[in-house]
Amino acid sequence: MKFKVFLINLDSSTERFTFMDEQLKQLGIQYQRISAVYGKELRDVDIAKVYDPQTNLQKYDKMLNLGEIGCYLSHVQCWQMIVEQQLDYALILEDDSVLDPGLMTVMQHIDNLSTDWDYIKLCHGRKQKGIVKSIALDDRFSLSTCLKLPASTRGQCVSLAGAQKLLATTYPIARPVDIDIQYWYEKHLRCFVVRPFPVIGTDFESDISRHGKRNNAERHHLLRIWQKVKYELKLSKHKKQLPPLPRTKRQ
Repeated sequence: MKFKVFLINLDSSTERFTFMDEQLKQLGIQYQRISAVYGKELRDVDIAKVYDPQTNLQKYDKMLNLGEIGCYLSHVQCWQMIVEQQLDYALILEDDSVLDPGLMTVMQHIDNLSTDWDYIKLCHGRKQKGIVKSIALDDRFSLSTCLKLPASTRGQCVSLAGAQKLLATTYPIARPVDIDIQYWYEKHLRCFVVRPFPVIGTDFESDISRHGKRNNAERHHLLRIWQKVKYELKLSKHKKQLPPLPRTKRQ
């Protein structure tokens, strides 16, 4: 399998880079650092090419800040590299992550899966999501389908097919990247979740929050209610489209 590890890191975030570099070296993981897009350095003309405020409010209840746009574009860089280099898949990490010592074991299991997957979530958001179906990868880790995917993009595997689907539906950017992927049915993504999560968060302040905390952004409350209702209805509608769990190659 043609595979790489990408670490997204702002040039100015040297403490985070050192933190991640030490962990990755301890686990014997070779990686490529991806210089994250710094939202504040984006010119208005560049933002206008990738982001439309009207589409934003059609799909999300808050205007995106520059950090959220930059974060999304940082992941786009990784997806583009997967396609350009024709990788089978890549492990994409953000630099505010604690890596479980079993991460490489998880990667070995993923390497042994059939190729009928697009996106495998290795991290969780604030809320645990319910499992629909699950298979054991070993005595500790399992692979599951979830109707509602966990938020956060600290750690995930993205296949070549997944990167192509994500790139095809990127623009105009309308939601934070972690929220956008929760709308997996719009992108026809075959998504799965590894538990227990081998990538968890740290107490580093979010780089996105430097541009304005997401929770403090002005909410359009009626719009939020309407969007949540639509989201729940569409999840229910697409439940039957949840993908079957991948097979292991030895099966």
